[in-house]
Amino acid sequence: MNLVFEVHGADELIAKLGRFPGVIPAVTRAVAESLRSILATYPGPVAKPIQWTSPKQRAWYIGERRRQGLGPYRRQSDPWSQRLGPSWATENRGQDAAVGTRVTYAPWVQSAELQQPMHRNTGWVTDAQAIQQGRDKNIEEQAWNRAIAAWDR
Repeated sequence: MNLVFEVHGADELIAKLGRFPGVIPAVTRAVAESLRSILATYPGPVAKPIQWTSPKQRAWYIGERRRQGLGPYRRQSDPWSQRLGPSWATENRGQDAAVGTRVTYAPWVQSAELQQPMHRNTGWVTDAQAIQQGRDKNIEEQAWNRAIAAWDR
């Protein structure tokens, strides 16, 4: 990428360069926001039959819900739901930015390493898939171009 801009005088140059340190955090935050939006998107309804990791997992889940007087799981409104989609957030960390969630079960739903078959089959996007989708959509380059355009005003 080549940057071309006109500067007329030392004062204008100093003012422009003084604003440049804000460009990098703006770019990394924009990339994080794009990834957050990919991760926060709910897939369609659960794929049936549910593919449990083990019979023991299935038995515990059904037994515990029954013990607590709960019927079938209802995404977002269920007492066990921590509302994974809207929980994704971003924050700046110096020149970098991060995207994350505090939902305790998120790794089993959206981690490429730990995602359970039932969530994969339903279509939950993993962290690795979100990054790849971001690369495919050129979100970093788009964020950079927007930030440079704003900086060069």
